[in-house]
Amino acid sequence: MKPFIIPVFIPHGGCPHRCVFCNQETATGISKNKTTPLNVKTVIREFLKYKRNGLRDVQIAFYGGSFTALPLTQQIQFLEVTQEFIQTGQVNSIRISTRPDYIDSQILDTLNAYNVRTVELGAQSMDDEVLALARRGHTPHHTVKAVGLLKKRGFSVGIHIMLGLPGDTEKKAILSAKRVICLQPDFVRIHPTLVINHTALASLFHKGDYTPMELKEAVELCKEMVLLFEQNHIPVIRIGLQPSPILEQKGNILAGPYHPAFGELVRSSILLDRAKAEIQKYAPSKKISLHISPYDLSTLKGQRRENIPQLMNTFKLEELEIISDPHMERGMVWVVKH
Repeated sequence: MKPFIIPVFIPHGGCPHRCVFCNQETATGISKNKTTPLNVKTVIREFLKYKRNGLRDVQIAFYGGSFTALPLTQQIQFLEVTQEFIQTGQVNSIRISTRPDYIDSQILDTLNAYNVRTVELGAQSMDDEVLALARRGHTPHHTVKAVGLLKKRGFSVGIHIMLGLPGDTEKKAILSAKRVICLQPDFVRIHPTLVINHTALASLFHKGDYTPMELKEAVELCKEMVLLFEQNHIPVIRIGLQPSPILEQKGNILAGPYHPAFGELVRSSILLDRAKAEIQKYAPSKKISLHISPYDLSTLKGQRRENIPQLMNTFKLEELEIISDPHMERGMVWVVKH
Protein backbone atom coordinates (compact mmCIF):
# COMPACT_ATOMS: atom_id res chain seq x y z
CA MET A 1 0.00 0.00 0.00
CA LYS A 2 1.29 3.45 -0.93
CA PRO A 3 2.32 5.59 2.04
CA PHE A 4 0.60 8.84 2.88
CA ILE A 5 3.24 11.40 1.89
CA ILE A 6 3.71 14.74 3.62
CA PRO A 7 5.80 16.77 1.13
CA VAL A 8 8.26 19.34 2.42
CA PHE A 9 9.88 21.25 -0.43
CA ILE A 10 13.38 22.71 -0.18
CA PRO A 11 13.84 24.14 -3.71
CA HIS A 12 17.49 23.89 -4.80
CA GLY A 13 18.40 23.19 -1.17
CA GLY A 14 21.95 21.82 -1.08
CA CYS A 15 22.27 21.67 -4.86
CA PRO A 16 25.94 22.31 -5.73
CA HIS A 17 25.10 22.65 -9.44
CA ARG A 18 22.35 24.39 -11.38
CA CYS A 19 21.30 21.81 -13.95
CA VAL A 20 20.31 23.12 -17.37
CA PHE A 21 16.68 22.02 -16.99
CA CYS A 22 16.03 22.99 -13.39
CA ASN A 23 13.95 25.75 -11.88
CA GLN A 24 12.55 24.21 -8.71
CA GLU A 25 10.85 27.41 -7.62
CA THR A 26 8.66 27.26 -10.74
CA ALA A 27 8.27 23.47 -10.61
CA THR A 28 7.16 23.42 -6.96
CA GLY A 29 5.70 26.91 -6.57
CA ILE A 30 7.81 27.50 -3.47
CA SER A 31 10.55 30.12 -3.18
CA LYS A 32 14.07 29.02 -2.40
CA ASN A 33 14.26 30.40 1.13
CA LYS A 34 10.65 29.79 2.22
CA THR A 35 11.14 26.40 3.86
CA THR A 36 13.10 26.47 7.10
CA PRO A 37 13.30 24.04 10.02
CA LEU A 38 11.10 26.48 11.94
CA ASN A 39 8.08 26.12 9.65
CA VAL A 40 8.44 22.43 8.79
CA LYS A 41 6.33 21.54 11.84
CA THR A 42 3.53 23.75 10.56
CA VAL A 43 3.60 22.01 7.17
CA ILE A 44 3.51 18.57 8.82
CA ARG A 45 0.64 19.44 11.15
CA GLU A 46 -1.38 20.86 8.27
CA PHE A 47 -1.01 17.71 6.16
CA LEU A 48 -1.76 15.41 9.08
CA LYS A 49 -5.25 16.95 9.20
CA TYR A 50 -5.96 15.23 5.87
CA LYS A 51 -4.73 11.83 6.97
CA ARG A 52 -7.60 9.40 7.29
CA ASN A 53 -7.47 6.63 9.83
CA GLY A 54 -6.24 3.45 8.19
CA LEU A 55 -3.36 1.11 7.63
CA ARG A 56 -1.25 3.38 5.39
CA ASP A 57 2.19 4.35 6.65
CA VAL A 58 2.92 8.06 6.90
CA GLN A 59 6.16 9.48 5.52
CA ILE A 60 7.54 13.00 5.66
CA ALA A 61 9.32 13.60 2.35
CA PHE A 62 11.93 16.27 1.71
CA TYR A 63 11.72 17.08 -2.03
CA GLY A 64 13.02 19.66 -4.47
CA GLY A 65 16.69 19.75 -3.55
CA SER A 66 19.70 17.61 -2.70
CA PHE A 67 19.06 16.94 0.97
CA THR A 68 22.35 15.23 1.78
CA ALA A 69 24.30 18.05 0.10
CA LEU A 70 22.97 20.52 2.66
CA PRO A 71 25.40 21.39 5.47
CA LEU A 72 25.20 18.59 8.06
CA THR A 73 23.93 20.97 10.74
CA GLN A 74 21.03 22.01 8.50
CA GLN A 75 20.20 18.39 7.64
CA ILE A 76 20.00 17.60 11.34
CA GLN A 77 17.86 20.68 12.04
CA PHE A 78 15.32 19.56 9.42
CA LEU A 79 15.37 15.96 10.64
CA GLU A 80 15.13 16.82 14.34
CA VAL A 81 11.83 18.68 13.93
CA THR A 82 10.29 15.53 12.42
CA GLN A 83 11.18 13.26 15.32
CA GLU A 84 8.36 14.24 17.67
CA PHE A 85 5.84 13.07 15.05
CA ILE A 86 7.59 9.72 14.82
CA GLN A 87 7.84 9.36 18.60
CA THR A 88 4.09 10.03 18.97
CA GLY A 89 3.26 7.52 16.23
CA GLN A 90 1.78 10.08 13.85
CA VAL A 91 4.56 9.48 11.29
CA ASN A 92 6.35 6.23 10.49
CA SER A 93 9.49 7.36 8.68
CA ILE A 94 11.27 9.99 6.57
CA ARG A 95 11.96 10.07 2.85
CA ILE A 96 14.49 12.34 1.13
CA SER A 97 15.58 13.11 -2.41
CA THR A 98 19.21 13.81 -3.20
CA ARG A 99 22.10 13.43 -5.62
CA PRO A 100 23.98 10.17 -6.17
CA ASP A 101 27.34 11.80 -5.48
CA TYR A 102 26.33 12.91 -1.99
CA ILE A 103 25.90 9.46 -0.49
CA ASP A 104 28.52 7.89 1.74
CA SER A 105 28.66 5.82 4.93
CA GLN A 106 28.81 8.83 7.25
CA ILE A 107 25.79 10.44 5.59
CA LEU A 108 23.86 7.18 5.86
CA ASP A 109 24.71 6.95 9.56
CA THR A 110 23.02 10.32 10.08
CA LEU A 111 19.98 9.42 7.97
CA ASN A 112 19.51 6.13 9.77
CA ALA A 113 19.74 7.77 13.17
CA TYR A 114 16.83 10.07 12.27
CA ASN A 115 14.50 7.40 10.85
CA VAL A 116 15.09 8.10 7.17
CA ARG A 117 14.04 4.90 5.44
CA THR A 118 13.63 5.90 1.77
CA VAL A 119 16.16 7.71 -0.42
CA GLU A 120 15.30 8.90 -3.92
CA LEU A 121 18.29 9.50 -6.18
CA GLY A 122 18.16 12.01 -9.02
CA ALA A 123 20.15 9.95 -11.51
CA GLN A 124 18.31 11.50 -14.53
CA SER A 125 20.38 9.45 -17.00
CA MET A 126 22.91 6.64 -17.04
CA ASP A 127 24.78 8.16 -19.99
CA ASP A 128 27.98 10.15 -19.37
CA GLU A 129 27.48 12.58 -22.26
CA VAL A 130 23.87 13.34 -21.38
CA LEU A 131 24.79 14.01 -17.74
CA ALA A 132 27.64 16.29 -18.79
CA LEU A 133 25.44 18.30 -21.16
CA ALA A 134 22.82 18.59 -18.43
CA ARG A 135 25.54 19.96 -16.08
CA ARG A 136 24.63 17.41 -13.44
CA GLY A 137 28.15 17.23 -12.01
CA HIS A 138 28.04 13.46 -11.45
CA THR A 139 28.41 10.31 -13.53
CA PRO A 140 26.54 6.98 -13.80
CA HIS A 141 29.27 5.49 -11.58
CA HIS A 142 28.08 7.68 -8.70
CA THR A 143 24.57 6.27 -9.09
CA VAL A 144 25.83 2.68 -9.13
CA LYS A 145 27.92 3.28 -6.02
CA ALA A 146 25.14 5.13 -4.16
CA VAL A 147 22.55 2.43 -4.83
CA GLY A 148 24.98 -0.22 -3.63
CA LEU A 149 25.62 1.62 -0.37
CA LEU A 150 21.95 2.30 0.24
CA LYS A 151 20.81 -1.24 -0.41
CA LYS A 152 23.60 -2.63 1.76
CA ARG A 153 22.32 -0.49 4.63
CA GLY A 154 18.69 -1.54 4.10
CA PHE A 155 17.25 1.72 2.72
CA SER A 156 14.41 1.69 0.22
CA VAL A 157 15.84 3.18 -3.00
CA GLY A 158 14.09 5.16 -5.71
CA ILE A 159 15.65 6.48 -8.93
CA HIS A 160 14.52 9.44 -11.00
CA ILE A 161 15.06 9.18 -14.76
CA MET A 162 14.46 11.87 -17.39
CA LEU A 163 14.14 11.52 -21.14
CA GLY A 164 14.78 14.11 -23.82
CA LEU A 165 17.70 15.87 -22.11
CA PRO A 166 20.31 17.55 -24.36
CA GLY A 167 22.27 14.84 -26.14
CA ASP A 168 19.71 12.18 -25.28
CA THR A 169 18.32 9.78 -27.88
CA GLU A 170 15.76 6.99 -27.82
CA LYS A 171 18.59 4.45 -27.78
CA LYS A 172 20.35 6.18 -24.87
CA ALA A 173 17.12 6.49 -22.88
CA ILE A 174 16.32 2.80 -23.25
CA LEU A 175 19.89 1.88 -22.35
CA SER A 176 19.63 4.10 -19.25
CA ALA A 177 16.47 2.26 -18.24
CA LYS A 178 18.19 -1.10 -18.69
CA ARG A 179 21.15 0.05 -16.59
CA VAL A 180 18.79 1.21 -13.84
CA ILE A 181 17.06 -2.17 -13.95
CA CYS A 182 20.41 -3.83 -13.28
CA LEU A 183 20.59 -1.82 -10.03
CA GLN A 184 17.20 -3.19 -8.90
CA PRO A 185 15.81 -0.08 -7.20
CA ASP A 186 12.58 -0.40 -5.24
CA PHE A 187 10.81 2.08 -7.51
CA VAL A 188 11.44 4.69 -10.22
CA ARG A 189 10.00 7.98 -11.41
CA ILE A 190 10.14 9.00 -15.07
CA HIS A 191 9.42 12.33 -16.69
CA PRO A 192 10.21 14.01 -20.00
CA THR A 193 12.32 17.16 -20.16
CA LEU A 194 10.42 20.45 -20.30
CA VAL A 195 11.82 23.85 -21.22
CA ILE A 196 11.05 25.94 -18.15
CA ASN A 197 11.58 29.68 -18.15
CA HIS A 198 14.68 31.13 -16.48
CA THR A 199 16.80 28.01 -17.00
CA ALA A 200 19.94 27.39 -19.04
CA LEU A 201 17.85 25.07 -21.20
CA ALA A 202 15.53 27.96 -22.02
CA SER A 203 18.55 29.89 -23.36
CA LEU A 204 19.59 26.91 -25.48
CA PHE A 205 16.04 26.60 -26.78
CA HIS A 206 15.85 30.27 -27.74
CA LYS A 207 19.18 30.00 -29.58
CA GLY A 208 17.95 26.97 -31.51
CA ASP A 209 20.51 24.70 -29.84
CA TYR A 210 17.92 22.45 -28.18
CA THR A 211 14.82 20.84 -29.63
CA PRO A 212 12.38 19.34 -27.11
CA MET A 213 10.47 16.13 -27.70
CA GLU A 214 6.98 16.17 -29.16
CA LEU A 215 4.21 14.95 -26.86
CA LYS A 216 3.43 11.82 -28.89
CA GLU A 217 7.13 10.97 -29.14
CA ALA A 218 7.58 11.34 -25.37
CA VAL A 219 4.52 9.19 -24.62
CA GLU A 220 5.76 6.38 -26.88
CA LEU A 221 9.29 6.38 -25.46
CA CYS A 222 8.09 6.65 -21.88
CA LYS A 223 5.69 3.77 -22.53
CA GLU A 224 8.58 1.58 -23.65
CA MET A 225 10.55 2.48 -20.52
CA VAL A 226 7.60 1.84 -18.20
CA LEU A 227 7.07 -1.60 -19.74
CA LEU A 228 10.75 -2.43 -19.28
CA PHE A 229 10.66 -1.49 -15.60
CA GLU A 230 7.42 -3.25 -14.83
CA GLN A 231 8.40 -6.41 -16.70
CA ASN A 232 11.35 -6.47 -14.32
CA HIS A 233 9.09 -5.98 -11.29
CA ILE A 234 10.19 -2.40 -10.62
CA PRO A 235 7.20 -0.14 -9.86
CA VAL A 236 6.95 3.19 -11.69
CA ILE A 237 5.39 5.40 -9.04
CA ARG A 238 5.11 8.56 -11.14
CA ILE A 239 5.19 9.40 -14.85
CA GLY A 240 5.55 13.10 -15.70
CA LEU A 241 5.90 16.17 -13.50
CA GLN A 242 3.32 16.87 -10.82
CA PRO A 243 1.05 19.66 -12.15
CA SER A 244 0.89 22.84 -10.08
CA PRO A 245 -0.72 26.27 -10.56
CA ILE A 246 2.69 27.96 -10.69
CA LEU A 247 4.11 25.48 -13.22
CA GLU A 248 1.06 25.91 -15.44
CA GLN A 249 1.08 29.70 -15.34
CA LYS A 250 1.43 31.21 -18.78
CA GLY A 251 5.08 31.71 -19.72
CA ASN A 252 6.58 29.23 -17.26
CA ILE A 253 6.68 26.23 -19.61
CA LEU A 254 8.17 27.47 -22.86
CA ALA A 255 8.21 24.18 -24.77
CA GLY A 256 8.29 20.43 -24.38
CA PRO A 257 5.89 17.52 -23.97
CA TYR A 258 3.86 18.84 -21.05
CA HIS A 259 0.42 17.46 -20.31
CA PRO A 260 -1.25 17.69 -16.88
CA ALA A 261 -2.17 14.00 -17.20
CA PHE A 262 0.99 12.81 -18.94
CA GLY A 263 1.11 9.61 -16.90
CA GLU A 264 -2.48 8.85 -17.86
CA LEU A 265 -1.56 9.24 -21.54
CA VAL A 266 1.23 6.69 -21.14
CA ARG A 267 -0.94 4.22 -19.20
CA SER A 268 -3.74 4.67 -21.72
CA SER A 269 -1.40 3.88 -24.60
CA ILE A 270 -0.20 0.73 -22.81
CA LEU A 271 -3.77 -0.49 -22.26
CA LEU A 272 -4.71 0.35 -25.85
CA ASP A 273 -1.86 -1.81 -27.12
CA ARG A 274 -2.97 -4.67 -24.87
CA ALA A 275 -6.57 -4.33 -26.02
CA LYS A 276 -5.46 -4.44 -29.67
CA ALA A 277 -3.38 -7.55 -29.05
CA GLU A 278 -6.30 -9.32 -27.37
CA ILE A 279 -8.87 -8.28 -29.98
CA GLN A 280 -6.56 -9.45 -32.76
CA LYS A 281 -6.84 -12.99 -31.39
CA TYR A 282 -10.58 -12.95 -32.11
CA ALA A 283 -10.54 -11.20 -35.49
CA PRO A 284 -12.68 -11.03 -37.58
CA SER A 285 -15.34 -10.94 -34.82
CA LYS A 286 -17.54 -7.86 -35.20
CA LYS A 287 -19.11 -7.70 -31.75
CA ILE A 288 -16.95 -7.90 -28.65
CA SER A 289 -16.73 -6.74 -25.06
CA LEU A 290 -13.60 -5.79 -23.19
CA HIS A 291 -13.43 -6.61 -19.49
CA ILE A 292 -11.21 -4.26 -17.50
CA SER A 293 -10.53 -3.42 -13.86
CA PRO A 294 -12.78 -0.58 -12.58
CA TYR A 295 -9.60 1.31 -11.76
CA ASP A 296 -8.51 1.15 -15.43
CA LEU A 297 -11.86 1.96 -17.04
CA SER A 298 -11.25 5.63 -17.87
CA THR A 299 -7.61 4.90 -18.73
CA LEU A 300 -8.58 2.35 -21.39
CA LYS A 301 -11.15 4.71 -22.88
CA GLY A 302 -8.48 7.40 -23.18
CA GLN A 303 -8.62 11.16 -23.21
CA ARG A 304 -12.06 12.24 -24.50
CA ARG A 305 -12.78 8.53 -25.12
CA GLU A 306 -10.45 8.63 -28.14
CA ASN A 307 -9.39 4.98 -27.85
CA ILE A 308 -12.88 3.63 -28.51
CA PRO A 309 -13.26 4.87 -32.12
CA GLN A 310 -9.66 3.86 -32.78
CA LEU A 311 -10.43 0.27 -31.76
CA MET A 312 -13.71 0.30 -33.66
CA ASN A 313 -12.04 1.51 -36.86
CA THR A 314 -8.91 -0.63 -36.60
CA PHE A 315 -10.87 -3.88 -36.31
CA LYS A 316 -14.01 -2.76 -38.21
CA LEU A 317 -16.17 -3.57 -35.19
CA GLU A 318 -19.92 -3.14 -35.16
CA GLU A 319 -20.22 -3.20 -31.39
CA LEU A 320 -17.64 -2.61 -28.65
CA GLU A 321 -18.65 -2.74 -25.02
CA ILE A 322 -16.20 -1.93 -22.25
CA ILE A 323 -17.17 -3.64 -19.00
CA SER A 324 -15.93 -2.66 -15.55
CA ASP A 325 -15.06 -6.00 -13.99
CA PRO A 326 -14.00 -6.05 -10.32
CA HIS A 327 -12.44 -9.49 -10.83
CA MET A 328 -9.91 -8.20 -13.35
CA GLU A 329 -6.32 -7.44 -12.32
CA ARG A 330 -5.18 -3.91 -13.00
CA GLY A 331 -3.43 -3.47 -16.33
CA MET A 332 -5.04 -6.55 -17.89
CA VAL A 333 -7.67 -6.80 -20.65
CA TRP A 334 -9.99 -9.74 -21.34
CA VAL A 335 -11.98 -10.04 -24.57
CA VAL A 336 -15.34 -11.75 -24.95
CA LYS A 337 -16.80 -12.13 -28.45
CA HIS A 338 -20.55 -12.15 -29.12
